[in-house]
Amino acid sequence: MQEHNPKAVANADDCSESPNSSLVLLFQNNKDLSIEDILKSTNNFDQAYIVGCGGFGLVYKSTLPDGRRVAIKRLSGDYSQIEREFQAEVETLSRAQHDNLVLLEGYCKIGNDRLLIYSYMENGSLDYWLHERADGGALLDWQKRLQIAQGSARGLAYLHLSCEPHILHRDIKSSNILLDENFEAHLADFGLARLICAYETHVTTDVVGTLGYIPPEYGQSPVATYKGDVYSFGIVLLELLTGRRPVDMCRPKGSRNVVSWVLQMKKEDRETEVFDPSIHVKENEGQLIRVLEIALLCVTAAPKSRPTSLQLVEWLDHIAEG
Repeated sequence: MQEHNPKAVANADDCSESPNSSLVLLFQNNKDLSIEDILKSTNNFDQAYIVGCGGFGLVYKSTLPDGRRVAIKRLSGDYSQIEREFQAEVETLSRAQHDNLVLLEGYCKIGNDRLLIYSYMENGSLDYWLHERADGGALLDWQKRLQIAQGSARGLAYLHLSCEPHILHRDIKSSNILLDENFEAHLADFGLARLICAYETHVTTDVVGTLGYIPPEYGQSPVATYKGDVYSFGIVLLELLTGRRPVDMCRPKGSRNVVSWVLQMKKEDRETEVFDPSIHVKENEGQLIRVLEIALLCVTAAPKSRPTSLQLVEWLDHIAEG
């Protein structure tokens, strides 16, 4: 774990007029990085540098003057009234440091835009490999998928139990699981949903998320929970096992929702038919069935019946060792 050592930062309120006057607030090292460096490394946020697009803004790939590659998330919206609180929240998130988290390396603002600087993940998102790239599913063999499940569980357990303060992710999904050059999993955007939504005056709920990953109880309660994160993690496990999206309206009625479909197949004693054909070989079947059992525990309707993130780590590690 790296030492948390935020740098002093110059007043950034006027950085849109004079980029050279402001340094970026760096959390992990003592090297100066100016806003001019950021602008130069992205060619003034040229669209050619965009590598991602999410609900909170665009993500740009950047190579810093020292040669490091980073991902810069550009949040759009006016947070000028709550700048002190916003920056404090960002510093809190930067203290979450674990091998299976995407490290938040720095922060700055340009005009009304807020820039969050993250470690760059060479292989993109799990969503890309499972659902976007034509041969992605075939290239992700079962051992890689199990490794991704283990790493994601470790990152989640760290957020829930070891990080101070504890952090709810609030938006676990395959597009927020990023893969490095060795296909090790790193959770991205943890806590970001709360960070943004807490300062949007029209938001009256603690609950955010993505269709297909949101637990059923969030329809009745405005409070996000650890067990809600576990439900979303269970959906990711089902994606790894089946190769299907959580919700796919192009599929026949009755198999559009992956949870309902898997439960129905299990009820008919056909659960071995749900597995992605590219990983369903005889030597893997025992592990596949055991991970499927864990996934179904995660997505059970009763939150209290779901496992903890620590249990997920222990169970998945045990399966991998066996």
